[in-house]
Order: sequence, then structure tokens, then C-alpha cells
Amino acid sequence: MSVSSKIKDWLRENAPMLTKIYDNKYVEMLYDRYASLPANQQKQVTMAGLGGAILIIVGYLVSSYLSLWSYSREIRNAQEMISLLQEYQRESSNRGGQMELLERSSRLSQQGAFKQHLLTQGRLAKISPRMLQVEETEEAQSDGKGKQEIRIKQAKVTIQRANLHQLKSFLENVEFDRYNTSISSLTIKNDQQIRGYMNVEIGIVAYLFQPGEGA
Repeated sequence: MSVSSKIKDWLRENAPMLTKIYDNKYVEMLYDRYASLPANQQKQVTMAGLGGAILIIVGYLVSSYLSLWSYSREIRNAQEMISLLQEYQRESSNRGGQMELLERSSRLSQQGAFKQHLLTQGRLAKISPRMLQVEETEEAQSDGKGKQEIRIKQAKVTIQRANLHQLKSFLENVEFDRYNTSISSLTIKNDQQIRGYMNVEIGIVAYLFQPGEGA
């Protein structure tokens, strides 16, 4: 039995799907041509075929690696873009919250409104109106663009004979106010006549929007 017949019999038993390929007349012609070559040329053809197969496999692996690298790079770029968009959204949200707070604080722009607001905070902290004094001042600042400017209203609050609970409540009312107010300075001295009470001077600022001259 020839080698060709042995190969066909093996394929029929173990890989019947490949018999169609092997039975192809062109494949048979190539095999007959290969079988007619001298042994050294058969070896060269075999090595060339193996080399070509290896090159094809290596090329496929390199192509797959490059495709995977390109895909992973696109994923990284997409993740970076998503991070930038999320950061932009957070900054926009923070700016929006600050703008809303400034707009809300514009209610304090009228003369005496800031003072009245601080007196109200003092009453909420159970500080007697006789022991609480507020001096209101104002300093305007503008960025020179648009029709609105950011204004800073300042107030000096003097509290006489306040206990620790009253002072803490007042400071919390100012810091966690619904308006954009904050404490700029704080001076505390113990009262010389009544033990456990303090005399306090507090600097408070409010940031707000107020229409400019062109509004």
C-alpha cells in the first residue's frame, strides 16, 4: 500500500472531514509532485512549508496583540474621557451650587438686611438683644465682566456676657447659614465680673450678587 493510500485510510478513520480536502484533485497533484521530488528537495519543501506556517502563526499572534493593544488603548482613552467629563460635571455642579448660594445671599444686599439677619441669629442662639451689637459695612468687588458684581458685606458683632453654649450656637448658625456667610475673625475674653461668661468680638462676611450699573 502506498503512502498516499495509508494517509487516506488514516484520515477516513480519524478525521473524515479532511478527506474532502485530501481527495481534491489539486491537492493530489501537489502531493504527487511532492512525492516525485528527491529526498533532499522534499526536506527543503517541508522546511519551507513549516517556516511559512510558523510565519503565518507569528503574524496572526502579532496582529492579535496589536489589535488587543489598540483596543485596550481605546478603552483607556475612553476611561480618561469619562473621568474628565465626570470632573467637569462635578466642577459645574459646584459652581452651580456656589452661584445659587450667591444669588440667595443677594437678599442681604439691602442696607441693614445683613445686620438684621445677624440679630436674628443671635436671638436663635438665646443671646439677649441688649448684649448683642452689630455694625454693618460693605466693600464692593467686581470682575469687570457682565452685569453683576460680587459684593462683600462685612459686619462686626460684639457679644457681652455670653456663655459657651450661646457662643457655640451663634457660631454654628453663622457657619451653617442658608446664606453665603463665614467668620473672618474671632476674639474671646473672659468677663471680669461674672465667671463662666465671655465677651466676644466676631468678624463676619457675606458674599453675594448685586446688579451692576448696567443692569
